[in-house]
Amino acid sequence: MYALSDLLLSVSLAVYVTVSVVGAAVRWGHKCDGYAEHMDYYFPAWKMMIFCFLSNALLIPVVFMPQDTDALLQLRMVLILSSPFFCSALIFSSFGRMLKVSWWKKPILIMTITYVLMSEVALVLTLMPGTQLEGTFRDGFFFIAAVLAVVYLIGYVLALSMIIRTIRRFSEENYSNPEDFPIQYAEGILWIPVLHLIMSWSMTFNGANWALSFGLFILSILAVIFLIGAMSSHRRLDVDRLKENVVPVEPVISVEATPVDETEPVSLEGLSSEREEEILTAIRRVVEEEKAYLDNHLTLNSLSRRCGINRTYVSAVLSSRLGGFFTYVNQCRLAHVEAYRVAHPQADSTEAILASGFSSRQSYYNARKRLD
Repeated sequence: MYALSDLLLSVSLAVYVTVSVVGAAVRWGHKCDGYAEHMDYYFPAWKMMIFCFLSNALLIPVVFMPQDTDALLQLRMVLILSSPFFCSALIFSSFGRMLKVSWWKKPILIMTITYVLMSEVALVLTLMPGTQLEGTFRDGFFFIAAVLAVVYLIGYVLALSMIIRTIRRFSEENYSNPEDFPIQYAEGILWIPVLHLIMSWSMTFNGANWALSFGLFILSILAVIFLIGAMSSHRRLDVDRLKENVVPVEPVISVEATPVDETEPVSLEGLSSEREEEILTAIRRVVEEEKAYLDNHLTLNSLSRRCGINRTYVSAVLSSRLGGFFTYVNQCRLAHVEAYRVAHPQADSTEAILASGFSSRQSYYNARKRLD
């Protein structure tokens, strides 16, 4: 006969596992027309998401064994390991691919293998008759789990720091195309992995059934929120290229940390008026004469390199004389759209937009809305 606390734990875990399995099925089956042929581009973390969701199915036996000591230990160990592993793996799979970095792949592979092994060993021990996780074996097993949890936590911190650095660098004055990095989506989901880790570890270390039950309900809600957010592509669908069966080209974006002094507001103090004019002339030459604005992934860093001038000074001159990097570059693009339409009266709107440095029609409409 189950006590109320045992029954509550069984129900909450059943809900968590059900949400996970259904989430995996939805992510696998939901492939919109147009996006389906290029899932790895538009939904870079979709395979990892399916794996993470399905791995929770290993907890099914615990649903029917809420009073079993081994089963509860398995549940606690999985929760300790899964939170930092899931969060780091999903963040790197999604944003790491968008940013074209690959250093994370081998560590995540190692983390995946060790996580699967530990989870399967715990499952086997749970299903074996008697109490297996006790004594010296139990101490050794959980020592390994603790070491892995620390390793996973390091990966988790690196993943979060990558997003935070990238969000910081992709301010409006550092990039010209909002679609280079889904900054609003990144900012919107940033709290989910933090809350996931806090909830998973706090309820695990508490150990009481009521704490585990409450935490599992919260984790189920977070899983649903994350799934809903991940079901929409945060990269613009390029219909014309997909019709021609051309895989979209991903921008090469460096995630090197930007020096602190370059992210702070800068001034022209110390620059002579002659030097300021020289910088302004160099900027106009590269952007307008050489038509650098036609590069739909133009960044402030790449512009400063082409000008051969320190990024800080380029940013300061852009802000004081031209309205800022984003404003200036997209004003040039908008002007080019109108000029292109005049020069090519037979061209449709999409052709004029894509020929003017915008990566998509939506990017054009967003820029025009901001600058009107």
